[in-house]
Amino acid sequence: FFSPTMSAQEYKNKGNEYFKAQKYSEAIEWYTKAVNADPNNETLYSNRAASYSACNKNAEALADAEKCVALKPTWVKGHFRKGIALCKLGRYDEAVAAYAKSLEIEPTNKDIQAKYNEARDLMKREAESKSVTKVTDPLEAKQVGNTMFKEGKYEDAAKWYSRAIELTDKNPDENTAIFYTNRAACNAQQHLYKSVIADCNAAIEINPKLSKAFMRRAMAHEGLEKWQKAADDYKMVMELEPGGSTASEGYRRALKFAKDF
Repeated sequence: FFSPTMSAQEYKNKGNEYFKAQKYSEAIEWYTKAVNADPNNETLYSNRAASYSACNKNAEALADAEKCVALKPTWVKGHFRKGIALCKLGRYDEAVAAYAKSLEIEPTNKDIQAKYNEARDLMKREAESKSVTKVTDPLEAKQVGNTMFKEGKYEDAAKWYSRAIELTDKNPDENTAIFYTNRAACNAQQHLYKSVIADCNAAIEINPKLSKAFMRRAMAHEGLEKWQKAADDYKMVMELEPGGSTASEGYRRALKFAKDF
């Protein structure tokens, strides 16, 4: 039954037979033999990932899906398998990102769209079920904030970023600066420009090279018609990230208004 001279394709064919028969453990054995014979074949990792998923061996499925993506980033199946594994692992935000990548490759694929919608719904429900004060991991608080922000719930998102800040403010680091900048984005959506500036000031004090903080502060200054201050911040963004069109356009616009007024 087993011949040491079998090719990777023959091993794969055996794996396919067992997969179709829903004998997933056996399929994994044969796909593993195929992988060993041809370790750079993305299809083999995709097939084995599907078998691992069927056995609820989701960490193994994710590893194979990521290997598949690494070997062929433009192939939709790798990203799709990655999304399935991440969803089963409860990592819904990452699953949404994987499915989104799949949709970039195949925008009209209804199966992928359905999985994307399912993962987004799970991500949203998980975020809504959490209590701000009970979360003790600042990165988890940030992630929930990101979910709320994507759903357009800016006040709720701001609360989660505030929690992330609270958890790190005694020993602030670059993440703390990002939390402040994210909360600034929530305030910007609500036209709370003075709050935006305060948050960006705090972020810049921690990380003087955080271009997003200067960009958001520049936009807030524009909202308050503080044109010269806006121009100064846009100029700083241009220095930190040369070649960005948004900052250069903002700089020219703010400078024009500064001269007119």
